[in-house]
Amino acid sequence: MQVVDLFCGLGGFSAGAINAGATVILGADQDSVPLKLWAANVPSGRAKLVTLGKDRDVIELPQPSPSLHIHASPPCTDLSSARNGAATAADVEGGVLMMRWALDLVLERGDHSWSIENVSTPTTRSLLAEYADRFPDRVGYATLNASDFGASQTRIRLIAAPPKLIQLLLEMPSAHRVSVREAFTNHGLGAPASHFKNQTRNRDGTACMRSVEEQSFTVCASHALTWCGREGRTHKVMTARESAILMGFGPTWRIPKGSRNAQRAVGNALCVAMSTAIMQAAIALCTGKPISTTLPTRTPSPELTRPAAEPLQREKSERGLRKRLRTIEALIRGLHDDSPSHPAARPED
Repeated sequence: MQVVDLFCGLGGFSAGAINAGATVILGADQDSVPLKLWAANVPSGRAKLVTLGKDRDVIELPQPSPSLHIHASPPCTDLSSARNGAATAADVEGGVLMMRWALDLVLERGDHSWSIENVSTPTTRSLLAEYADRFPDRVGYATLNASDFGASQTRIRLIAAPPKLIQLLLEMPSAHRVSVREAFTNHGLGAPASHFKNQTRNRDGTACMRSVEEQSFTVCASHALTWCGREGRTHKVMTARESAILMGFGPTWRIPKGSRNAQRAVGNALCVAMSTAIMQAAIALCTGKPISTTLPTRTPSPELTRPAAEPLQREKSERGLRKRLRTIEALIRGLHDDSPSHPAARPED
């Protein structure tokens, strides 16, 4: 299946589409910095620098086809509750217009397979309810948590798509809950601290904190999470690369230089686990195969499986046995040296 990624940014949806076995052929964005990195990360696709959200003819798209999926992630910053009320009425209206543009685009084109992602707020849900009422056979939507699809963070997003695709996402089995420690282990890394915290506070004034044995808080574009000890003492701020691990990007996925630009690009991306699930559902509808047959097989890390653990345990036992034998040999030699019949033990003349 071929994929077009509109408002592609760093390529969170493209990364998931590739994981699902699709071919990404086009990525479009108005910011050249993440777009250049998208082009480097997605060699199969053509990058297009263009301002989306106004003219539907601003970009030439492939003709609609059952084997083509169009995805759009309109900017959500102006709609996000993470701004703590800083967004003005004009900001919110601008964000709504972007979503309307994306919805009108796929509906007027008559695309068979499509998806649109944004934050889940009363405003965005009301907008999609309007479209679902107008086009009940063509527009569905759901508020989904990326952790249900195998992400190592709690990340709530509003997904719009054809009703059958939404239904498959809602029916998809809940994935294994991935902890922060496991996410880092899967990258061959250890967690830098036992706990982490975000920028919010509990009612008693203490920092909101979690253990690395749990899932992460939502990775934000404006500020990274902070590594800390059990008592809450700060160790260091997470790097953008560490945030990218929690977002599901692979170790070779290139991110912008500079901590602020990199964190913004990573935090604004679509979580890779969620985009993978969306494309698995889209491919299932395209091929007519059950969703279970499109799910990749989860291969446990070798160090966590019993066959790999047994040789390691055997090696430790053998080392311990050799050490005990050396100790016994040394004791025997010592007894032999102290024996009266041994020349070294005879009194001097």
